Amino acid sequence: MRTGPFDLATHQRYFASLPALQEIELGGEPAAETAERVRVAVWNVERLRAVEAVADILLGEGADVALLSEVDKGMVRSGNCDCLADLAARLGHHRAYAVEFIELGLGDPSEVPRGTAADNALGFHGNAVTSALRLDRPFLIRFDADGGWFGPERGQQRVGGRMAIGAQIRIGGKPVTLVSVHLESNSDPAGRAVQVVRLLDTLNRYDPVAPTLIGGDFNTSTIDRRRGRDEDFRRAEFAAEPSRLIDVEAHEPLFAAMARHAFDWHACNLRAPTERRQPGQPERPLGKIDWIFSRGLKASHPSIIAALDGSGAQISDHDCLLVTIAHE
Repeated sequence: MRTGPFDLATHQRYFASLPALQEIELGGEPAAETAERVRVAVWNVERLRAVEAVADILLGEGADVALLSEVDKGMVRSGNCDCLADLAARLGHHRAYAVEFIELGLGDPSEVPRGTAADNALGFHGNAVTSALRLDRPFLIRFDADGGWFGPERGQQRVGGRMAIGAQIRIGGKPVTLVSVHLESNSDPAGRAVQVVRLLDTLNRYDPVAPTLIGGDFNTSTIDRRRGRDEDFRRAEFAAEPSRLIDVEAHEPLFAAMARHAFDWHACNLRAPTERRQPGQPERPLGKIDWIFSRGLKASHPSIIAALDGSGAQISDHDCLLVTIAHE
């Protein structure tokens, strides 16, 4: 696969032939069947390398549910571990996992151990839901299979595409749909809106009645991040409108799509950056690219928790979002 060809038809052939891209893995044991209110964490955990520190934060914040993205399984860069199984065991949670990409290499060049001779045990990278409540009717929604990451151009060869995973829990004995989302980073606002419309159309077929909470990394950079838009151009855009990285709605049509489907985001989010600079990276404006949307729920107490372990070391390039939900 790594040696090509890298055309769309070849990628789609591999995509369709790999069972891991079509399946949902379930595990763990729920602690309860229903609750009156639920504290939900939404977090891009950047490979979930720091399982213990992530668990400490989620436990410390009283998270009943975690909607996670960028979760490794069997990757050298994260110790070739089943990171989610470890996390769910520490939390005492039921878990659902789906593969976003099968990595054809060891990962981004900046995160591959130098001189390593190790191979990935599986090469899985995906999204997950964990919950202290039972997860019912799990589902997987694929947004694309266009092979944008298949060739070597982006420095990280993969088979797969962006996706969402979800399931239902019971709040007050009634079903509530939860969805963990990861939109494409190498895209533009129109492309992200297309992915959200597909998500919403699919959810309305899945359960048009149940209250719903959607959370994840929406990559709302407000600009076209595809090749050909250099850093000088991006800096000029941000300098002309410094607030656009936080107040992104006017630049991201996905919010209009959410509003048309009666989703609210004002009660679920704080107006603050959720990105974190990696150590050693140059200074750049940080944006709010992680979001929570709710429909038919009472959302309260939104917060943002720094992605730092007990010693102050960074454990993800995204902070953790939290919100409490109950029936209206």
